[in-house]
Amino acid sequence: MRLALVLSVIFAIGTAVAVYTALTIGTAAFERRVDTTLDALARSSDLQGARGDDFGLILRAAVDLDDLPRPFVRVVERGGGTVELNEDYRNSDTWRVLVSSDAKGAPVVVAVPLDDGEEALELLSGVLWATVAAIIALSLLIGLAAGVLGRRRLTRINDTLSALASGDLAARTGLPQSNDDLGDIARQIDVTAGEIEQLVAQTRHLSASLAHDLRTPLARLRSRLEVLPEGEERSEALEEAEGLSSIFDTIMRIARIEVAQGTEGFESVELGGFAEELHEIFGPVVEDAEKELTLEIINPETVFADRQMLVQATANLIQNAIRHGGRKVTLKVEGQSIGIRDNGSGVDPTQYAEVLKPMVRLDASRQTEGTGLGLALVRAVANRHRAELVLAPNRPQGLSVTLKFADL
Repeated sequence: MRLALVLSVIFAIGTAVAVYTALTIGTAAFERRVDTTLDALARSSDLQGARGDDFGLILRAAVDLDDLPRPFVRVVERGGGTVELNEDYRNSDTWRVLVSSDAKGAPVVVAVPLDDGEEALELLSGVLWATVAAIIALSLLIGLAAGVLGRRRLTRINDTLSALASGDLAARTGLPQSNDDLGDIARQIDVTAGEIEQLVAQTRHLSASLAHDLRTPLARLRSRLEVLPEGEERSEALEEAEGLSSIFDTIMRIARIEVAQGTEGFESVELGGFAEELHEIFGPVVEDAEKELTLEIINPETVFADRQMLVQATANLIQNAIRHGGRKVTLKVEGQSIGIRDNGSGVDPTQYAEVLKPMVRLDASRQTEGTGLGLALVRAVANRHRAELVLAPNRPQGLSVTLKFADL
């Protein structure tokens, strides 16, 4: 839009300058032609002190100026030029004056009225400026229309890229086919998005399939372990098998959440009451870990969400705070947001994007139990609800993770 308007303004200014220059050059050429005619008339005359004036011509000696208006005298003193009078002199208020010599070389003044020529120039100037105004208006209108159209297409492309970046791999520009640069860009974005969607779908399907296929041999392995004699090694092996089973279950849950479409299973969830239920359920769990779960509710609102998914996401955040946070864990609801704060060592803000990836564990967290899938599941739930997942430092220390829902 701005580029189209800038180009239109540049075109308008260029056109105006061109017309002004043409009129200036045209006026100068007209005056030169008149001066040439006056000079020829003066050199062909032989006044010998007399006057050759008539109604449309002044021709006299250069010193015979007493009856002429004062502007004539000033122009004669300058050697000639155009005289603009405040009132008509001999039915004309514009004269062209030239100081030249007659046939015998005596200095003479010759002048003619320019009313007809001036009127022709003014008419030409009016026509040209009217044409320029129409061209400028048309160019601005075309530029504005092109800018609006281009802005709409760019907005559509930008919205599609933002949707793709937020995880909506089904987003497409949907712009009609056009043989221009924006059309080529939109078409390439749609093709690339389709390939990415297909690749991600294959990857998710492969992950879910692997997790599903490995659960059966893992279950058989666990059954065999359970029949072994009691002992420390048996307990450790069962614990490892349980951990692997938990990882596979989480991977499958994430895959199911990510491939789900529509709003089936969604309902209106009042966050205040929802948080109170979670506090009642998970309070004892946090206390068993010798930590404290507090509840903070500020102006709670209702969101449209899958309650079970929301329970999973919040439970993962609480479990994450138990493992990696400090002694104080806060479940907070404010407006359309719900999240968990802790007072642990926190996470370097430059690592926020990393901790949301599946199977990623930072060096500091490797000292504790975990699979690196907790926040990945939370992110999948956030994407499923088109909610914003915000990680931020908890002052004075710790980490704050918040799900911010959009309006109903």
